Amino acid sequence: MRTSRLVSLMIALVAAIIWVVSTYANASNAWDPLNFALRIAAGAVTVAAAAEWLVLSVRESRRERFRDGRTTGAHAGGPRRKARRGAPADPGPEPVVQSPEPALPGQEPVVPSPEPVVPSATAAVRRSAGSATVADKLLSVFGRRRSPAQDLAAVAAGGAVLVVAYLMERKVRRVVVRVGLDAASVASLESMLGAAPHRVFGTQPPSRGLFERSAYTQLEGASRSGAWSIAVPTADVGLLRYVLARAEEVR
Repeated sequence: MRTSRLVSLMIALVAAIIWVVSTYANASNAWDPLNFALRIAAGAVTVAAAAEWLVLSVRESRRERFRDGRTTGAHAGGPRRKARRGAPADPGPEPVVQSPEPALPGQEPVVPSPEPVVPSATAAVRRSAGSATVADKLLSVFGRRRSPAQDLAAVAAGGAVLVVAYLMERKVRRVVVRVGLDAASVASLESMLGAAPHRVFGTQPPSRGLFERSAYTQLEGASRSGAWSIAVPTADVGLLRYVLARAEEVR
């Protein structure tokens, strides 16, 4: 029989169930021509359908491997040609090099300048004292952990730190904010809270969220884009207030 894999599997299961039921119906194994014929037919159909399902599964698996090989180029382009020993390898297409534009009489040739590399907003910026990782806490044993006062002094001097915070929206969302008085830090802050100026109305313990709420403080405020609510480590509240009050000066 020629069927699909699913049909073959269903036929095998139904025939097997019929065989089991007919076998239990004649548990004493008494001579019953009808029961005997039913068991033989159900067993034969079960074996045939299972064999058909197995053959179709093997064919489908080979077909998928062949299709994947063509997709990745293993079988594309016909049979592979063996390279002759000592023959140079195919160098492939030559790279296209942009040549300088021809210079006019009395002018210098124009050479294209390389594109400027824009540094990442989080490049070479460490975490704040309140957002320290486990490794940072281990280093504190050797006196290398920074304090909130040192973070504030670093930001006032033009630096920046990364603060792990939680936006208290309809669904609490974990974010990493770059806090500082440079343009990249203000842009990171405004992407979370909206355009400056920012006003802080009050603070309270976080009321929800799957994080260690005892170590965080929730700030309620507003910007030009509307009201916002964010939970930051309690140790970083003073630093965030300082930056929010001066963010408009950088814009």
